[in-house]
Amino acid sequence: MPLYQCLVPAGSLNHELRADLAEAITTVHTSVTGAPRGFVNVVFTEYEPSAFFTAGKPNAVSVIGGTIRSGRDRAARAEQLTRLSEAWTEITGQEAQSLLVGLTEVDPTSIMEAGLIMPAPGEEAAWMERHRHALGDLLSAE
Repeated sequence: MPLYQCLVPAGSLNHELRADLAEAITTVHTSVTGAPRGFVNVVFTEYEPSAFFTAGKPNAVSVIGGTIRSGRDRAARAEQLTRLSEAWTEITGQEAQSLLVGLTEVDPTSIMEAGLIMPAPGEEAAWMERHRHALGDLLSAE
């Protein structure tokens, strides 16, 4: 956790662009939230251009949907959304008007990673110290 799901038109991103985007999304998330890099997950899913519609008409847009822990203030969420959009458009050359970015906040007690219920924002340091043995590689992904 967090999980960023990127929905893109089929064939629009090669492996290198996906890797660059995954790195940028990871960097944005960790710099805004302070979360360890090893917790940031990014997945790309392609759709056929004839499968996406806006206002009842076909539309070839890209979507970044991030599922994150709740508890961050509005300014932090706005910074995260803005930086995600800027990174995406810079890397892909895609116009911001063709990109949807959204964050879905989930109560930390409803999220599990590495067999552990996640901590609330602000409680990470004590949680990581308490569970260092179980987290292993997730913490070493810095």
